[in-house]
Amino acid sequence: MTIMISIYLFFIGAALTSFLTLSGERVPDKRPITGRSVCLECNQTIDWVSLIPIVGFIIRGGKCHQCGASIPKKYPLLELIGGTLFLGTYLYHGALTPEVIIALLFFALMLLVTASDLAHMIVPNIFLYIGFPIILIGRMLYPLDERLYSLLGALAAFIFLWLIALYGKKRFNTTALGGGDIKLYIIIGLFLELNLVFLSLFFASLIGILFGKIVLKRHGKVPFVPFIFAGSVLAYFIGNPVIDWYLSLFNM
Repeated sequence: MTIMISIYLFFIGAALTSFLTLSGERVPDKRPITGRSVCLECNQTIDWVSLIPIVGFIIRGGKCHQCGASIPKKYPLLELIGGTLFLGTYLYHGALTPEVIIALLFFALMLLVTASDLAHMIVPNIFLYIGFPIILIGRMLYPLDERLYSLLGALAAFIFLWLIALYGKKRFNTTALGGGDIKLYIIIGLFLELNLVFLSLFFASLIGILFGKIVLKRHGKVPFVPFIFAGSVLAYFIGNPVIDWYLSLFNM
């Protein structure tokens, strides 16, 4: 049964990610999220085989079946990440608990805003306005102490990043952080709670710096939301062991 659920969740995650990627790319352009996808080169409708998450990309050799143009590798990569996250979250908790449902909703939101940021380098407010009440309601179903930590996490993330943005504006006369990133971290703080939200920011910054050293030399500008996504995932799955390890260093 566990194997069947695992397979099912992986493909559900991959298929949902395919839809979220499409939505993240179309909504900022004010295009409808309904309707079949088309090749960006020949503008022909993509066939049903190519629409199968991950598998379709492999079968078609990463190319359009009509014109042979290469399909961006980010699509199967995001589908793989989404499927792995859905499967990994279930295996991490060992059952389909309420925490798993909330985590999957959060990761779905992060996949959505990541797709948007990769395509347009913006985080549409509509995604955040939808995601915030969903995560808030989910966290409010928990005991009082966990609800408090969630609210404190959201508040702390907002104040900290707002101060960074304010300092960057006054000190360097430039935008250090986008408003979308700050709003997104309110939701991240709500989900990860106070003890993990700053660790996620540390992970995101570290990954962004390491990745940016290579990519910035060629492209000049890199969207930050994918790093925020990666940092949040790491904080969720390994954050508490990392904190415990760090605190143990002072008890030697």
